[in-house]
Amino acid sequence: MKSNGKIRSFTLSEMLVVLLITAIVVGMAFAVLTLVRRQLAGIEENFSKNTTLSLFQQRLWQDFMEHNNAFYDSGELRFTSAADTVYYRFAREYTLRKGDTLPINLTPEKMYHLGVVVPSGKIDAIRLSAEKTLPGHVIFACRENDAAHFMNLNTLSDGF
Repeated sequence: MKSNGKIRSFTLSEMLVVLLITAIVVGMAFAVLTLVRRQLAGIEENFSKNTTLSLFQQRLWQDFMEHNNAFYDSGELRFTSAADTVYYRFAREYTLRKGDTLPINLTPEKMYHLGVVVPSGKIDAIRLSAEKTLPGHVIFACRENDAAHFMNLNTLSDGF
């Protein structure tokens, strides 16, 4: 057998073309990965805000049901019962409930008492806007007034 001394291999220009194509593909993969990470961060932030607002709404409903009276006056919501008093304060960048600070911006829009919009005083329902925290999100919470509540109102108004 006779060997001609040549080894089959790729030329330098062929190797450079392959390296260039590989660099382009890897660069595009990293660009797509960065976009996906940004999208996931946005989804996670929206999910966190939705969860916080949902838990806040549940707690507000629970406070309406557990306490006898609810009062609203100039940015402060107060629930009272024989055993407990709970305060909500609505500030520009946060909302306070008792000693808890919630990083959500809520704006009281309307307060209701027996289905009538009232500016302040005793209320049985409230509508809060979370527009600055999560656009388009509104929280509505109310108490369910039973027959005993209306009987007590009639008794108080009759002077008995």
